[in-house]
Amino acid sequence: MKFCFLGKIANSLKGETKGGAELQIALLAKSLALKGHEVVIIDPFSNENFVTKEGIRLIDIPDWNKGIRGIRLFLHRIPALKKALLEQKADYYYGRTRTYFHLLSYKAAKKLNSKFILAIASDIDILNMRNKIKYNYSHNLNIFNFLTLHLPNDLVFHYLIKHADYITIQHSGQNIDYKIKGKVVLFPNIIENERLPAVSDPAKDYFIHVGTLTMLKGVGNLYDLNSMLDPNTKIWIVGNAIDKKSNAILNKLIQSDNIVFKGRKNHNETMQLIANSKALINVSNFEGFPNIFLEAWATGVPVISLNVNPGNVFSKFNLGFFCDGSLEKMKDYMTNGDLLHIDKEQLLSYIAEFHSFSTAGSRFLDFLF
Repeated sequence: MKFCFLGKIANSLKGETKGGAELQIALLAKSLALKGHEVVIIDPFSNENFVTKEGIRLIDIPDWNKGIRGIRLFLHRIPALKKALLEQKADYYYGRTRTYFHLLSYKAAKKLNSKFILAIASDIDILNMRNKIKYNYSHNLNIFNFLTLHLPNDLVFHYLIKHADYITIQHSGQNIDYKIKGKVVLFPNIIENERLPAVSDPAKDYFIHVGTLTMLKGVGNLYDLNSMLDPNTKIWIVGNAIDKKSNAILNKLIQSDNIVFKGRKNHNETMQLIANSKALINVSNFEGFPNIFLEAWATGVPVISLNVNPGNVFSKFNLGFFCDGSLEKMKDYMTNGDLLHIDKEQLLSYIAEFHSFSTAGSRFLDFLF
């Protein structure tokens, strides 16, 4: 079978991942290629074509950024991308993340009598527009960007949810509560657990927070949590703030003596820091199924999560602690010694059973055939 993916994936194929959704596309593409299927990725933002060692063919769109902004979208980008998608004659077209360009993949699939697969990459994806604005856009709202980019992206994504042949969800809690055409299937996120760095003598004397710092990702919650903690409770922060409001909160946060700010690190360095920690803490207001959870569990590190409990995994498996939105509970879990009762082997077993890269291709193909 032939699969065609669309997205900014070139860096992830080279091991330079910029985002969780991009990483998941790269891992799925690799797993399908290793199963012997033909895999093509169209990355309009890449400046080169190449073929990976797994046999994935990455195709760029020449002169993607050439021309006047706005006009080039209709005169060059859409026609060139439409042509490239149709030329693939794939059996399956796959879209992930909210971008109106996936409408072209869907249209190509329909014209070729192929199938279109849409992946839900975050719990935000299935919220109605009112709640998207409330939780995702209101903290850093730019009216021009909202009207010209975010609103079209969300409207197209909503349309695709209703018309896709298959919709993959990350966990059982991602319920789509309106009428749809396609089949909804559970396909958990993937992790290359066989390639993670080993730490023989971890320090385990600090908690770690990893990821982009925004209001949606809970930078304000992190500040409030830290103000409740004993000054001797160390928190290491890996990642950067990307907007003015979040950066102001971060600058106040790192004035605390117990905060160690590491900034952005590459994947291997980040994994080493996670593996050396007592636990990964997550204060995000919304997520899907965070890759960082998988990376912590795959290194034997539990997770303490404020708001995110994908598919009630904390209730079903002994993977750490879910705080049900309570910073007081989070503080208690960080300080009362309950972490000592988390079994590292159970974390590793959970990853191997539900999220392993080695079985990802087979698990994905199971729901297609």
